[in-house]
Amino acid sequence: MKAFTFVIMLIISTQFLFAQIKGDQNVPVPIKDSLIYYEAMMKANPNLTRDQLYQQVRHWAYTKLIVLPVTSPVLYENPGEGIISARLVFNPIKLGPAINSNYLIPHGIIYFQIKEGKIKFVISDITYTHGLLIGNVFKETIGNSKNLYFNATNEKNYRAFRNEYIFYLTEINNTIQNHLGSLYSFINKPLLDEF
Repeated sequence: MKAFTFVIMLIISTQFLFAQIKGDQNVPVPIKDSLIYYEAMMKANPNLTRDQLYQQVRHWAYTKLIVLPVTSPVLYENPGEGIISARLVFNPIKLGPAINSNYLIPHGIIYFQIKEGKIKFVISDITYTHGLLIGNVFKETIGNSKNLYFNATNEKNYRAFRNEYIFYLTEINNTIQNHLGSLYSFINKPLLDEF
């Protein structure tokens, strides 16, 4: 077991060293044109018709996505074409133990195209609100995923600053992966029998 742990640590250390030598900054989210961009296909329960699958995705969006109490998670839906777009609002990501000392609140949109037995999804349009308390001065900024990527990878930024944004991107990715796992379970469970 110790040898296995040593080999794993050696591999991780070597990859980290090569990344540092090349000047690459590995970001924990997929990037397309300097923007956070998730796109994939998911297979669904083959016993569901397209309309049933559409209703499952719609039901998932209404029951699993976090939104403000007075807003609908679904932004657009077209059952005839099998298209749904929904808000993706995250819980605040806090850096450090102090309340309101440093946080990021990301938002995004998830687009669905639903066909028989599968769905295609795209997660993009990530924006955020960043709050920072420095001494007695509170500063709040708004940005998009290009800003997140730039702040995490720009070699001109201090390492601690880049690490802060890598932390935010890691938490965004973890939340999205949890949502996608939930979605996959939702579209693959059988429908309840009628009684």
